[in-house]
Amino acid sequence: MKILIHLTFLSLLISSPCMAQSMAEQQDARVIENLVSAGSNVSKPHNIDFFMFVPTERKAKAAAADMEQLGYTISSIDRMSGQSQWQIHATREMVPQLDAMTATTRALEAVATKHGGDYDGWGTGVVE
Repeated sequence: MKILIHLTFLSLLISSPCMAQSMAEQQDARVIENLVSAGSNVSKPHNIDFFMFVPTERKAKAAAADMEQLGYTISSIDRMSGQSQWQIHATREMVPQLDAMTATTRALEAVATKHGGDYDGWGTGVVE
């Protein structure tokens, strides 16, 4: 059975009273916490999914190119049904440790900002 753990920034804001850490650090910590609770061995590599939204196809392709230069594999670039936004779904195998995930989140937030978009977070399945 595959369990996918993914939180968006919005769900984090609703559920987390802690404001001492940045939103990104809170989200990353929460996803890792949920992985551990679900039985995942976070010292092993995971195939991690990353999500970003940008306003146009051109910007989505440019953001995806930047992500590829950072070592991500682009799974899809799709226009969101009934919306003007485009979603980029990228993957990368890595060990979901807090420092690495926080650095990754900050790098992807920078890519999203550069292209007028929003980084939506990451998720992964449980690895025993």
